[in-house]
Amino acid sequence: MSSHPHRKFFRHGLLPQLMAFEACVRHGSVTRAAGELSLAQPTVSGLLRKLSETLGGPVTMQCERRIVATALGEDALVLARAMLAAFERYGERRARYDRAHSDPCEHAPCPSDSPSDPPSPSKPPA
Repeated sequence: MSSHPHRKFFRHGLLPQLMAFEACVRHGSVTRAAGELSLAQPTVSGLLRKLSETLGGPVTMQCERRIVATALGEDALVLARAMLAAFERYGERRARYDRAHSDPCEHAPCPSDSPSDPPSPSKPPA
C-alpha cells in the first residue's frame, strides 16, 4: 500500500505547528506567541522544532533579539497565512449562516415532530 504524498503533514499535526510558527514570527518571540496561543513556551518551541523536522530544515532563526523566518520559513509563512485567512473566511461565513438559521424550526418542520401519517384535512385528528 502506497502512502498519500501529504501523509507527513497529517501525521505531524501541521496546523498547530503553522499557527505557532506564524505567531512566533509575527511577535518575534516564542514567549509572546505562547501567551497569545495560551500554550506553554516549551510547547511552542516543540511545535517549531516539529515544523522544522516536517519541512526538512530550520524555519526560524534568532536575529538580534527577535525570532525571524528563514528562507524555508518564509515559504511556510505564506502557507500559514493563507490557511489562517481561509479559516477566518470560513468563520465569517459560518457566523452569517448561524445568524440566518438561528432557529431551524421556524424555517422547516423538524422530521421528528411530524407524524408519519398526517391527519386528513376532512377529518379531525384522533
